[in-house]
Amino acid sequence: MQVKPRKCPFRANPLPSFTILAIAVFYMFTNFLHHNWTRTGPQERGVIHWDVISYYGYLPATFIYGDVTLKFLEDPPEGFVNDDKFWPSRLDNGNFLIITSMGLSVLYAPFFFMAHALAPLFGEARDGFGSIYQFFLVISALVYVVLGFVLLKNLLLRYFKPLITAVTLLAVAFGTNLFYYSTFEAAMPHSYNFFLIVAFLVTVIRWHEKPDVLRTLFTGALFGFITLVRPTNILVIFILILWDVKTWKEFTTRLLFFLNKFHLVLIMLAAFIAVWIPQFLYWKAITGHYLFFSYGAEEGSFYFGHPHILESLFSYKKGWFVYTPMMLLAVAGIFILPKRLPRFFLPVLLLLLSMIYVQSSWWSWWFGGGFGLRAYIDIYGIMAVPLGVVVERILLHKRELIRYAGLTLITVLLVFQLVNTYQYRRNIIHYVGMNRTVYWMGFLKLKSPPGFWDKLTMPDYTLARKGIYVTYYTGDQYRDIAEMEAQDGREYVESMIRDNMQLLRQIDRYAARNQTDMEQAVAEVAERMYLQMTNQ
Repeated sequence: MQVKPRKCPFRANPLPSFTILAIAVFYMFTNFLHHNWTRTGPQERGVIHWDVISYYGYLPATFIYGDVTLKFLEDPPEGFVNDDKFWPSRLDNGNFLIITSMGLSVLYAPFFFMAHALAPLFGEARDGFGSIYQFFLVISALVYVVLGFVLLKNLLLRYFKPLITAVTLLAVAFGTNLFYYSTFEAAMPHSYNFFLIVAFLVTVIRWHEKPDVLRTLFTGALFGFITLVRPTNILVIFILILWDVKTWKEFTTRLLFFLNKFHLVLIMLAAFIAVWIPQFLYWKAITGHYLFFSYGAEEGSFYFGHPHILESLFSYKKGWFVYTPMMLLAVAGIFILPKRLPRFFLPVLLLLLSMIYVQSSWWSWWFGGGFGLRAYIDIYGIMAVPLGVVVERILLHKRELIRYAGLTLITVLLVFQLVNTYQYRRNIIHYVGMNRTVYWMGFLKLKSPPGFWDKLTMPDYTLARKGIYVTYYTGDQYRDIAEMEAQDGREYVESMIRDNMQLLRQIDRYAARNQTDMEQAVAEVAERMYLQMTNQ
């Protein structure tokens, strides 16, 4: 039975609203304490670094340098130095390509224009990269994530009491890596996706309640925009199709509904496509194609036949449940949904399973440098519902011991996450080199333990793009190989490969995909590994 939304949750019980305020203040305080918008020199990147360079690049390229094709990089204007301000791929046709889609630039845009207008007042150049631009990007992440929490609060209050809602909000805000990616690396896409997907869930619920033309247009446009920010988030379509579907009969009824309302389906599809038109035109101008897999320019690919599911969830390198154990409670809550909130069960379960499968099939299943498996942050607003069910079971349990034990567990997981966040900031949790040994060496420590930096294992990105997964120690573990004669060293590395059946299977699949002789492929990998192990 659906609980009707309160007309004014704040008046009924201000606790959830005060919780949102506390989250916003703590996030803002962290931002000002860290002030990661400050640029004291050309090498200070602020928040415009790594992936954000590409996400943000559309704005200064278009509105400051007047050339989204980036041809001005070949003959830059006077005084311009491309010290990683733009990070395009160079295509075979000679054009520069921004590999990420432009969705985040659209979300950044209002804050970019505010920074651009105010830059002269603060004595900064209107170059798109000064401290004021960085500051407004940080503020943009704060605004979107707080809006996401406001929407999530209102959604949770439909189904849970204010206390349950407040505790669930705190668990998501501070018991996950959303906190880190809304503050320390604020311009990364995850806080924005968190907002968009929560907004989509709310919109879908309202659309199913009243599927009129206006709501259809908005739902389609929002769905399109979610995919424009991160194309793999098209998986939220499970929410649209399966919301409130609990049985096979209801599923067939839902299909008939879409057939009977086919004109609405077409309107939604048109709104979805309309959002993508600027991206299609950009790809056409740069590549000659309206549709283009831009990550292919960087040799990125999915290996759907061989997903790294266990590594994605449980590995010491980046395992989701290892570095965000609060989500174990959320996953457990999915299995309570059929009795408590059955309309959520199928869409949440299938969204999560498909998300795990797709994310773990990406060639870099660990998603480069980052804190935990950051790709899952996007659906934390969805996972808050089953998490809320668990919180409710705990706090409303008739046995006092269960209530206190459960609340203690939630508190421990929240504090553990904050400690992990501190450790990541202090490089006690490494951005990409973690393994079992260094994890337990640094477990709950506030300083990097002796020998930590020599025991990290760094992935070979060149081989990983080929679906071959090798890591190298950062210490002198390969000294014996380096001291061998070159030919002996190469033969020794090749023998290591032949003793590793998992690695051999990966090489065999690579050879089959590229129609390469297996022996030649083994030799190529051995050569690559030998050079990396001996620092050549």
